[in-house]
Amino acid sequence: MLVQRSFDDLGTPLSEVTFCVVDLETTGGSPTDSAITEVGAVKVLRGEVVGTFQTLVDPGQPVPAFIRLLTGITEEDLVEAPPIETVLPSFLEFAKDTVLVAHNARFDISFLNHALVSRGYEPLSNRVIDTAGLARKVVAGEVPNHRLATLASHLRCAHQPCHRAFADVLATIDVLHHLIERVAGFGVVTLEDLQALSASRLDGTFSKISLAQGLPTGAGVYRFLGSSGQTLYVGKATNVRARVRSYFYGDPRRKIKNLLRETQAITVEQHGSPLEAEIAEARAIQRELPPYNRVGKRPATWYLKATDKGRSGKIAPARAPKEDGALYLGPFGSVKLVRMLIDGLRDAAPIHRCSEPSSCNGCAFSEMERCNGSDRDGHLEEVRSLIAAMMRDPSPVFNALEKRMRILAQHARFEEADEVRRRGELLETTLARHSRIGALLAADEIALKHGDRLFLIKNAQLAAACDIDGDIEMALIRCRGIAIASDVSSYQTAEQLTEGRVLSGWLERNTAELEMVSVTGSWALPVGVGRGRRFATRER
Repeated sequence: MLVQRSFDDLGTPLSEVTFCVVDLETTGGSPTDSAITEVGAVKVLRGEVVGTFQTLVDPGQPVPAFIRLLTGITEEDLVEAPPIETVLPSFLEFAKDTVLVAHNARFDISFLNHALVSRGYEPLSNRVIDTAGLARKVVAGEVPNHRLATLASHLRCAHQPCHRAFADVLATIDVLHHLIERVAGFGVVTLEDLQALSASRLDGTFSKISLAQGLPTGAGVYRFLGSSGQTLYVGKATNVRARVRSYFYGDPRRKIKNLLRETQAITVEQHGSPLEAEIAEARAIQRELPPYNRVGKRPATWYLKATDKGRSGKIAPARAPKEDGALYLGPFGSVKLVRMLIDGLRDAAPIHRCSEPSSCNGCAFSEMERCNGSDRDGHLEEVRSLIAAMMRDPSPVFNALEKRMRILAQHARFEEADEVRRRGELLETTLARHSRIGALLAADEIALKHGDRLFLIKNAQLAAACDIDGDIEMALIRCRGIAIASDVSSYQTAEQLTEGRVLSGWLERNTAELEMVSVTGSWALPVGVGRGRRFATRER
C-alpha cells in the first residue's frame, strides 16, 4: 500500500538521482597508515551507465604480500600510476552532484576523506548510500552474511566481485538495483525514503504513517491507541508531527515494532509550551498506565519511611505515605531500591538491621558497633539525626559514607567500597529530588516568566499557564483564575510527586531563562543540595 504524499513530503525521486558507485583498493585497513592503490567509479542514472572512472594509484608505499595475493595488484603495476594528488581533482569533478554508493561505505569514504583533507581539500559533502547497510535491512535472514560476494551470488547478479575496484563497482551496481527493486513495493520511491529505510517499511507497518497526516507541528502530547481505543503509548514532543513520523523511519527497538502493529489511531493534545506538554505526558502516564510506557508497566509505589515516633524510632520500607509526621522518600519502582537506600544510611550511622528495633536485645552488628543494640535511646537519637540531615543538610551523612569508602579501599575491599559508593549516589539523587520538590511545596505559589509565557506553580504542580500579551499583571490574574478551576490539590500523592519531579527538572534546566514574577511562602533549597555529585563515577 503506497502512502499518498502531500507536497511538503516530496523528496527526490530515485529516477532523478545520479548515483556514483565507487570502490577502492588499498594497501591496508586504516586510512592513516595505508594508501589507495586503485579507484573505480561508475555513474548510473535510471539504471543506465552515464560515466566511468578507473585508475590505478601510486600509493607511495610498498604493497603488502597479502594485498598482492588478494587483489593481484603488484608494485610493478603501480610504477607508472599517478599519485593520489593527481587523481583527486578528476574524481571530485566526476562525482560532483551525485549520491555516492559503496559497499561498506564507511571504509571507502574514510580513505577518500583522509586523502582529501590531508591535501588541503574539504571532505566529501555528497550524500551516501551503503549497500551493505541497506542489505542488512532488506535481505535480513536470507543470507549468512552481507559481504558483496555473498549478496551478488544470492541475488544472481550479472557481475561478481573479485577484489578489483571496477569489477567490484559493477557488482555493487547490480546489488543496488536489486535492493531498490525489492523495496519499491513498500513505497520507497525517493532518495530520502531509501536513506531512511527502516524495518517498519518492510514488515507492513509503514503504511500506518498515514495516521500522522494532518498532525500539528507544535508542542503537544500524542497517544498511540489500540483497536478498542485504549492508550498504548503516550509521548511528548516540541514538534508532534515530526516525532510521530520518526517512529516509522528507523527505530530498531522490538517494542516499537509491536507498538506500530497494534496501533489503530493516533491522537494529539496541543499545548502552549514544551513544559505543559511534559506535564501533560506525566499526568497521562500516571493515570492511564499505557503498557508501552516503562512507567506504565510498573508504577512506583514504594517509599522509604523514617520516623522518630515510638520507643526507638524506625527506618523501613513503606507502601504509601501517610499523614503521620514521618519523612517519606519516593516513590520508587521496587522495594529493592528502598532497601539499598536503608543500607546506605546504615553505612553512615549505627542504626538497626532488625525489623523491630524496639525489641532488639543485642546482635552481631551491635557487637561490631554497627548498631546500638538494646540502647533504644541511642538508636532514637541516631534516627532523629538522620531525619534532620535528610531534611536540612545531608553533608554529615555523605561525609560518613566517604569515610567508610576510604577505609574499605585502604583494606583492598574495593567491591564493598563501590557498593557503598552506589548507595551514596542513590541517596544523593533521592535527597536532591526530594528537597527540590519540598521546596516547591513550601513555596505554595510561584509565578515564573519564560519567554512570552507565564507559568503558575502551586503545591509542586503546574496550576496554569498563559500568554503574557504585554501585561504581566493581567496574565497573572488570568493564570490564577485558571488555577482555581483546575483544582491542582486533587491529585494523588504519587502523581503529585511525579509532577514535582518533572517541574524541578525543567526549572533546573531553564534557570538562566526564567524571570521570577511572584512567590508566596519561601522557595529555597536546603544546605548541601545541588552542589555537585559526590558519589557519581567520573569519566577519566
